[in-house]
Amino acid sequence: MKLTLDHLVLGTADLARGAAQLTEWFGAAPFGGGEHDLFATHNKLWRLEASGYPLYLELIAPNPAATPKRARWFGLDDFTFESDEVGYIGLVVRTDDIAQATQKLGADQYEVVSLARGALTWQFGLQVGPYRFPSPTPNLIEWTKGHPLDNVISQGLTLTQVSWPHDLALDLDWPCSQQGNLPDNSGLQIRNSIGQTIQF
Repeated sequence: MKLTLDHLVLGTADLARGAAQLTEWFGAAPFGGGEHDLFATHNKLWRLEASGYPLYLELIAPNPAATPKRARWFGLDDFTFESDEVGYIGLVVRTDDIAQATQKLGADQYEVVSLARGALTWQFGLQVGPYRFPSPTPNLIEWTKGHPLDNVISQGLTLTQVSWPHDLALDLDWPCSQQGNLPDNSGLQIRNSIGQTIQF
């Protein structure tokens, strides 16, 4: 089963401060974002170009105005961020059959939840047990209606490399340069519109 990289996730303590920091680094404001009622989180999104296909970057933070109905995803209850610090906390892989994908990776490794926001609906494969990042079994998503990149034009940001310390337990189509099986090393490189490289 060939899967694609859907989006990369950065975490922060305060969404407004973190988004302002990324906007300064990228030279581009987020194209969208919203709230996730189930997890009491909110996010901002940027489009990323890559040699294979476009994807997006998500900045996510706890929403202090909401109460979570379950543990926050991407381990946000456990991560500690300083002020406007942002950190790389997730990689999400897209499938058109999440039931088959979770079966392949181990059905007992995932809990699949159905989610919606505005015109978007999707299913998400949450890791069972404590959140592991990085992990050989990544977060899984199946978009069932719409996609955040629909009708979004380029923002001049290019994903040039993803480093991952595991060989992922799936056949993943990487859209850019990828360095795998690197001990204790995960990260990503983004080039902004004036050619500067930002490393996470």
